[in-house]
Amino acid sequence: MAEKLTPRKQQALEMRQKIQTVALDLFDRHGFENVSVEMIAQAVGCSVGNIYHYYKSKDELAIQVTSNVDAAYAEMEKEYDAHPEVPAMDKLLDFVGRTLRTSVEEPVLYKALIQAMKYPEQGVLRHSDKRTYFRMLRKLVTACVEEGSLPQGVDADQIVVLDDGKILGKGTHKELMQTCEVYQQIAYSQLSKEELA
Repeated sequence: MAEKLTPRKQQALEMRQKIQTVALDLFDRHGFENVSVEMIAQAVGCSVGNIYHYYKSKDELAIQVTSNVDAAYAEMEKEYDAHPEVPAMDKLLDFVGRTLRTSVEEPVLYKALIQAMKYPEQGVLRHSDKRTYFRMLRKLVTACVEEGSLPQGVDADQIVVLDDGKILGKGTHKELMQTCEVYQQIAYSQLSKEELA
């Protein structure tokens, strides 16, 4: 039987959730680097000390917020791993579809995912094997390349970089690495040194 929460523990749990939700909204609207702990506290309606009671730093808060994304994708990863007979391309397409559905059905979870991808320069949110979403995406793409359903490398004839529907860059990987700062940030956060060469 689950432990019944005391009113104090329930209040603490609700405060942590409110801090996470408000912080995520502020990160989404203003960018991680432009949001201070003071701004979060003001928006939550609590003291800065209260924020630090629950989180040691803004980085820790960001990790906690995005860990919900990782937990959701960890379940998906187990499901895919349990069915090696399913082609990797089918899994990749399912993964993309489920990610899109998440954006509609669970906006807080989706905002956390977008936050992690939108600001790859933020070290705590950067691509690593600890981040389940990125690990899964890399694993599925690699499996697609190995089974031959996806060409290897970044040799597309043309890549278009979009932000809020606005074209920020257009060209080959090599051209965009020289001309588009947003593309560079994405490439550095998601590609290995070998793939960047």
